[in-house]
Amino acid sequence: MPNIFNIGVSGLTTFQTRLATTGNNIANVNTEGYSRQQVDLSALPSQYSSIGYIGSGVQVENIRRSYDDFVSGRLRTAQSAAEEGKYLYSRAVQVDNVIADPAAGLSTVLSDFFAAVNDVADDPTSVPARDVLLNQGEVLVSRFRSMDEYFNQLRAQANTDMVSFASEMNRLSTSIAELNDRIQSSGTTNGQAAPNDLLDQRDRLIDEMSKYSNINTVKQTDGHVNVFFGNGQALVLGARVNTLEVANSPLTSDQRNLFLRSADGSKEDVTDLINGGRMGGLVRFQQEVLDPAQNSLGLVAVGMARFFNEEHNTGTDLDGQLGNNFFSETGPQLLGHINNAGTATATFNDLAQVQAEEYDLRFDGTAWQMIRRSDNQLIPMTGAGTSASPFIAEGVSIVIGPGAAAGDQYLLRPTRGGAATIDVLITDPRDVAASDPIRTSAVNTNTGTGAISAGNLETRTGSTLLATPITMTYNAGTQLFSLSTGGTIAYNPATDSGVAQTVAIAGLGNFGFSFSGTPNTGDQFVLSDNAGGVGDNRNARRLASLQTKNVLFGNDASITDAYGSAVADVGTRTSREENIRDVQTQLLSRAQEVKDGVSGVNLDEEAANLVQFQQAYQASAQVIAAANNMIDTLLGIVR
Repeated sequence: MPNIFNIGVSGLTTFQTRLATTGNNIANVNTEGYSRQQVDLSALPSQYSSIGYIGSGVQVENIRRSYDDFVSGRLRTAQSAAEEGKYLYSRAVQVDNVIADPAAGLSTVLSDFFAAVNDVADDPTSVPARDVLLNQGEVLVSRFRSMDEYFNQLRAQANTDMVSFASEMNRLSTSIAELNDRIQSSGTTNGQAAPNDLLDQRDRLIDEMSKYSNINTVKQTDGHVNVFFGNGQALVLGARVNTLEVANSPLTSDQRNLFLRSADGSKEDVTDLINGGRMGGLVRFQQEVLDPAQNSLGLVAVGMARFFNEEHNTGTDLDGQLGNNFFSETGPQLLGHINNAGTATATFNDLAQVQAEEYDLRFDGTAWQMIRRSDNQLIPMTGAGTSASPFIAEGVSIVIGPGAAAGDQYLLRPTRGGAATIDVLITDPRDVAASDPIRTSAVNTNTGTGAISAGNLETRTGSTLLATPITMTYNAGTQLFSLSTGGTIAYNPATDSGVAQTVAIAGLGNFGFSFSGTPNTGDQFVLSDNAGGVGDNRNARRLASLQTKNVLFGNDASITDAYGSAVADVGTRTSREENIRDVQTQLLSRAQEVKDGVSGVNLDEEAANLVQFQQAYQASAQVIAAANNMIDTLLGIVR
């Protein structure tokens, strides 16, 4: 017969364990990463008797965690997405607050600069108005530079964050590997006799790691957990750790890349493989917000300098001299990989076609490819890459030098340096070229109704002012103007009135104008040097028109439009990331609620269990007391 005393003792010890476990749950109700523990019971083997099998008590089968791998994985995914959104938005809003702020951004100073140009156009002989223009130019270039420097500071902070995040992930990886070793040493297999506290510690570290990157885990039968991130790159393999390192990009020193160093010493660039978490948010911030914003600012600066200079150079100053560059200009950045065998150079071919983008230029030993970084699209290139026939793509001309070898790679940044290097080159207000070097006039003896527009020097090819006037004499019979320098211009009063005409002036450039009305045979019109024409404001008006003239993005946007587009892009991105952040935060909260429902400690439930187990404990004690009474009664009968 089973020993009733032993049955009572088994119940007593079993429910003592349950009470202790419940008390431990209550004590750890606020312990981060703690998983509620439960005691699993099983009946002791029954004993055979003549009347059948009789139970012999209860035993503790296992003390297990209330844990679900799927639920925990969902929580980590949600946490990774939420942390990515938080980081990305927190940095994007810093860009948005500057680029869209009238006091800190470019909109106001651009408007003030063009207002000063208009003031010169209204009074081209005014030296104070010209002086104000130069001052506003200095303010404009100072704003370009300060904004660019602010973006550089954000980039430096992101680089510092990358080092910090990588260091934290390495610390977590090392700790997880150490716990792997301790868990394996505990002898656990297949979840039996699991060291629950060590498992909780390890899961808490993995949860913490998911804040920095989206990760995946694979459990091994020996109790180890392997941790992977990116596209399956291993961070932890059992007790072995692969470490993350931050180093300069092999293409540019202003960017830090993330490398994974394996135990065998090999190193892999994993920057573009990161997704999720703060690290993923950091990389996306650089690639999707900071780089485009800085490139767009540079495009505005490059466009401002190039097109303002081109127009300024076609005018003359207060002393009748041809204009010089108003702003300094910079060309595209073509940064070579540190292991390149050859060289290459880049210049602007057509600034109107240039985009605020970055490109990878790669050589496979046979052909060169140009790939846009923002969407990995292959960009068609014309030409052969030689000096005589350079590669032409996206408004940039590229010449490949000698020695190119398979694997050579370049980073093309057409506009990145524009805002950092722009400067005002003119220091004397008299040097502002507000006038046009050529004036048009009709001879007083003309008898027809023909007229000629004021015209303007459209392109400048030399630096020689017009010394001898060019006379254009009309022949009504042939409907041709004969030029004193040779050549003719066709003009039919019925169809050509107001039609643009161009005369090439040797040593100076191309002068554009138009005829109107009906001239008679012998009527003459003259192009002459605009000496003394200090009151002429034609060039100043054209300079002012650059505020709204479409010169960028395929001649579809003005300089002001280009900056407005950058502001809109950053604002839209920031608003979208704010919405995504809010949604991901809500999803994280819900995932945490599900996890808490599985693993969290419910005090009401534990209090009920406490009462239940206490009563069971007391009942087991009563069984022992009853057994003791039975023994005393039996002994009394014997005595």
